[in-house]
Amino acid sequence: MIDGNGVIVPISPSSTLEETVVYAVDAVERREGASTVHLVLTTPGHHTEDDSLERDRSLLSRMEKHATDASDDTSVRTALLGEDEYFADPLDHFELLLEYVEAHDLERVIVDPAYSVDATAHELQSIETVLADADVHYEVAPVSGGWRPTRDELVRGGVVGVVAFVFYAALGGPTYPFALATGAVTALIVAVLLRNVAFEQTPHIVPGLSIIARGVLFVPYMFWEITKANVQFAYVVLHPSLPIDPCLDRVDAAVGDGLSVTAFANSITLTPGTLTVDTVSNELLVHSLAPSARNDLVEGVHERAVRFLFYGREGLDLPGPDERNDVESIVEPSEPPAELDGGASDD
Repeated sequence: MIDGNGVIVPISPSSTLEETVVYAVDAVERREGASTVHLVLTTPGHHTEDDSLERDRSLLSRMEKHATDASDDTSVRTALLGEDEYFADPLDHFELLLEYVEAHDLERVIVDPAYSVDATAHELQSIETVLADADVHYEVAPVSGGWRPTRDELVRGGVVGVVAFVFYAALGGPTYPFALATGAVTALIVAVLLRNVAFEQTPHIVPGLSIIARGVLFVPYMFWEITKANVQFAYVVLHPSLPIDPCLDRVDAAVGDGLSVTAFANSITLTPGTLTVDTVSNELLVHSLAPSARNDLVEGVHERAVRFLFYGREGLDLPGPDERNDVESIVEPSEPPAELDGGASDD
């Protein structure tokens, strides 16, 4: 245990973040004895591209400079947590913060009033509730910069608004000004209300367009894999001996967000012979009907395609789940039957 008099500030982009950091520095300076301000940002980095992590490191670096500019006498430490983990929901972020508080024996948590886990509204997942349940002393920084949407909120709201308006136009086909105007107003209201609800993470324009472009290759590839699996499945069903060998595997998927996990799980289910039974975080429970279907799964046929879709060519370089030792057999395939000598025993 170290830094027993230190305080921690969970970091996320917000309009009041800089004021919260300055308040934390002032709070530490008012205490006697040496102390430290810990600026900590949690981010899912499990097999993700480096660009997202670089944005998080840049935010931490800016806040560290802001804190040191506020006071030369206060020690400032930064930490980026979760680079090798996948987070299924905001509670995973909060648990990492609690572990950090305990490991460093920190005195209290100073919470930015606008703190949120990326695209999740603060009201939906409150860190204050988690801290109170864990009996951790916390304080909401008494700062108020007025409500100003962050850049990420504007991006999320813009995407939601455009999608809502396009959906409205596609359903109703409005051609007169009043209908277009009411559609635009409705889309604006939807954008404001759902900007912090519709996404797990803030979409970024260039990566998003890249995913759409790679989808032009991904979709035909998946159709080809589904077609091959259909032929193999038809062979198994029509074969007189019905050579099925059911098994159940738990696969640690090398993808790093909810959208890519969903795409991976659905690509498995859409392929005949395999079925995603359940998902927990990035772990998938997959049922395979025949050896050929299981081989495609553990060799990473579906996974590499999904990684290419979301992470580009670099995503193809990662070995398959079996080679990474990321496959655990829950119900193992049966052993090949012993070959009978001549089909009968000698009496």
